[in-house]
Amino acid sequence: MCGGAAMLPLASRALPHRHAAAATLTVIGDVHSWWGAADAAFLERTQPDLALFVGDLGDEDLEIVERVLAVQVKKAVLLGNHDAWQSFGRRSATAKLTAILNALGDNHLAYAVREAPAAGVSVVGARPFSWGGPSLRSPELYDEIYGIRTGKQSAAAIVDAARHAQHRDLVILAHNMPLGLGDQPADICGKDFGKPGGDWGDRDLALAIQRIEGMGLRVRMVIAGHMHHKLVQPRGGERTRFVSRGGTLFVNAAYVPRVRPTKGGEESHFIRTQWRAGECVAVDELWVDMCGVVCSETRAEFVELAGKAPVIDETHDEPAGG
Repeated sequence: MCGGAAMLPLASRALPHRHAAAATLTVIGDVHSWWGAADAAFLERTQPDLALFVGDLGDEDLEIVERVLAVQVKKAVLLGNHDAWQSFGRRSATAKLTAILNALGDNHLAYAVREAPAAGVSVVGARPFSWGGPSLRSPELYDEIYGIRTGKQSAAAIVDAARHAQHRDLVILAHNMPLGLGDQPADICGKDFGKPGGDWGDRDLALAIQRIEGMGLRVRMVIAGHMHHKLVQPRGGERTRFVSRGGTLFVNAAYVPRVRPTKGGEESHFIRTQWRAGECVAVDELWVDMCGVVCSETRAEFVELAGKAPVIDETHDEPAGG
């Protein structure tokens, strides 16, 4: 349903344990400059099949991007709104954003695809820099970099990337979730700021998923961030970050800040997803200590959303400005 995140009775469920070896896609939520040597050590020691960054590395911070790029693992990044913060204000790419995009090169997965053959999936990149909500915010910036000015054009670019995927099973890497996952502040992409309430998901991504599934491809998981786990309103509340619907898992990795203090120092947050033949067999939240060693892990429980995904009107296009 398109309203609040309606749940089936006894909706929380954990993915089953599987004992055979599985491929690993490790997810790093909104960094917001919290990136250190222990994070790099953990990834380099565990060597996931692919490390997936959902963006907001910093505020157009080339130094943080270079530190992420220096980590010796296979990686894909989808930049967030903070990564283009000044550029949105100018409605044109700053020299800093241009340098970031040049440094990332093919590691930036915007409107592109990266194969993860050991997992049996293709990872498709959605629209970068998303602020969420009903518009692209700065069509001028998207036009300058990608030749895109509307949500329908953005959806078409995501679908085109999916057409080039080598696998039928897909993971979508985004900065923000698609429209249609609930409109209450604590929902996975519900608006909790300003006047709380409303679905803050991306319409172009919802439309792209609708078209992709219409092509007979399977969207196994959508990985995003942006909507932080701590709610602005109601104060003290926390967001639902793991939901499922119709065979698709939605993972919000935005545990912010992703570093928390401990008696002995600090710990960093990661999400480990494990895959076999195109199916996700486990999702775990990890806390990693200052030596890059896992000190705690918790199996994620997914809330099953009632009903089917809302049908997105193909004839409507979201406002260009905002």
